[in-house]
Parts: sequence; C-alpha cells; structure tokens
Amino acid sequence: MSTTSTAPDRVFERHRLWQLHNSVMLQACDLLATAAGQLTTSAGMDKVSAVIGIAHGGTTPAHRIAARLNVQTHIVRASHNATDAPYSPATGTVTCDLDSRQLDRLTGTVLVVDDICGTGATFTAVLDALRPWAEPHTRFLTCALCRNRGAPTPPDLYCWDVADWVVFPWEDVPAGHSTTPLPFPKQVITRD
Repeated sequence: MSTTSTAPDRVFERHRLWQLHNSVMLQACDLLATAAGQLTTSAGMDKVSAVIGIAHGGTTPAHRIAARLNVQTHIVRASHNATDAPYSPATGTVTCDLDSRQLDRLTGTVLVVDDICGTGATFTAVLDALRPWAEPHTRFLTCALCRNRGAPTPPDLYCWDVADWVVFPWEDVPAGHSTTPLPFPKQVITRD
C-alpha cells in the first residue's frame, strides 16, 4: 500500500549530525515504556496490549519497549525516505507493507513505535493501514525516540526534539561526517 501526501519540510539546521548510541537508546526505550504505562493509567485507557514497530528504524525500540511492557511485538514495514543520506527531504509518499497473516486482531491500547517522526506521514500511513485490524474501541498511541521540529503533529510520546539529522545505533555514520552524541534523555515529552 502506498499513500501520497504533501509532506511538510523537515527542519535541518545543519549544525551537526546527532548520534544516538545504543546505551542511550536503551535507556530512552525504558523511559518510553514507563511513560506509556503511566499515560494509559492516568488517561483511563486500557493497558498497552501490543506494540507495533515500524521497520526498519522502529524495530529495535519496539522490541525493547514491548519486553518492558510484557506484550507482543508486531512489525510493519513502511518507508518515507528515498535514501538514508543525511538531510534527505521527505518524499511525500509512504509505502506500507502490512502482513495481515502475522497480525492478530488489535484490541485495547496499541503502541506504534518508530525511530523518528520526521513529518508524521509514516505514522499516519501505518495507522490507516492498521485500523481495519482493530476492534472498534482500540486506541492507538504513537511513540518515537526523536521528533524533527518540522513535524507538525508530534507523536504521543518521544524523548528528543531535533533539528538535525540523527544517526541511530543500527546505522553507519556517513563517510566524511563527524557526530555529536545525543545526551541521555531527561524525560519523555508528551503531546498535549
């Protein structure tokens, strides 16, 4: 499935390439899992019943968060970038590959996880693809490690607001670039 939209521009100040080291990413995932549990409790929602990772960047965080919440992980493939080159613009086209044979009926609160919310278009496409598999009262929460400041709608939960390219632990630092480590997250940012 492919959806096309007019994607807002991502913000790149071009001051640095941020690098998210694995140990910092794991701590962020633990904070996000705790925050998801607290959010569902405080908002009177059902507890998180499943975590869906958006591959490939959301796969590792989704598995870590699901393990902390003691729920099952599902993976959905979606892509919004034509390339992984630093500062590449959003294409406006999101491809989403949902293998319904591996997806149970969704109930309760479902946490959808990605590495970064660049424009919000990937979350929108994945949520649209998942809704037919959800029971009527299923609630979706979005969660990302980072949010690009250009994204008009932030995820429900995230750890860093960034205005430059981020290199995640599963990616190589692009040749010819130096990086600045992302600091340990102080708290989870929630969408109001």
